Amino acid sequence: MPNSPIRVLLCTSGGLAGARVMDRLAAAPAVELVGVVHSTRLLRAGQGALAAAGEFLRRCGFAYAGYLWCSTALSGALARAPAGVRAQARRRGIPLLGTPDINSAGALGFVRRCAPALLVSAFFNQRIGGAALAIPAHGGVNIHPSLLPEFRGVDPVFRALLEGRRALGVSVHRLSEELDAGNVLAAAEQAVDGASVFRATAGLYDRGARLLLEALPRIAAGEAGAPQREGGGYDSWPGPREVAELRRRGHSLVRLRDLVGLAAGRAREQDA
Repeated sequence: MPNSPIRVLLCTSGGLAGARVMDRLAAAPAVELVGVVHSTRLLRAGQGALAAAGEFLRRCGFAYAGYLWCSTALSGALARAPAGVRAQARRRGIPLLGTPDINSAGALGFVRRCAPALLVSAFFNQRIGGAALAIPAHGGVNIHPSLLPEFRGVDPVFRALLEGRRALGVSVHRLSEELDAGNVLAAAEQAVDGASVFRATAGLYDRGARLLLEALPRIAAGEAGAPQREGGGYDSWPGPREVAELRRRGHSLVRLRDLVGLAAGRAREQDA
């Protein structure tokens, strides 16, 4: 591992996935977590909340919108509190910026003030531009819950289950101007075990955070990673018909026991 901790700035939309990655980074001796950029965007920067919610419902339907709310706001509140992203930042004294656009002048100023050596993106719904990536000495890396180049884009776990894949995966890759296209530094595969999209996605981000920590010495040494092979495609948000087909195949977006488990974990921690 590096002789001194690497100064890391985390970019995330929160939820259980973001909380798990933050847990790993904050607890790692090799990392000094110097800031968090928390996305407040639903679809596009500059779009009002009501307009974005209406457009999202038209595109994806109520079932998927409810799942996304569980994956972000609700699970962020339940995720082993006080270990949600915002709560962790307050408790640990880590600077946090909520923004719909990391590429805005104000957000870039925040990143510069944090002075990170590495930018880490995980469960983050914004494109990170060249100006932001040029600030850290080691650039930026992203945790993506698929075996790239397969299932670039939003919700790779949903897409993999919809296509009937027997295995899921997670990749740690260099960030580039093109989404999910940078060189791969580490990857791992795991079997589909019947978990919901919600639970499987959170588990893959946790696995990806561990892969990232293992790769830190290589990242600090300037390793470029391996170019992605040809193929793959970019998938946007699923529509109601695709959600219905996923259910017909026997999969769930989120299960009640997923959320009950989070709430039970919170209660145990508060009683400790």
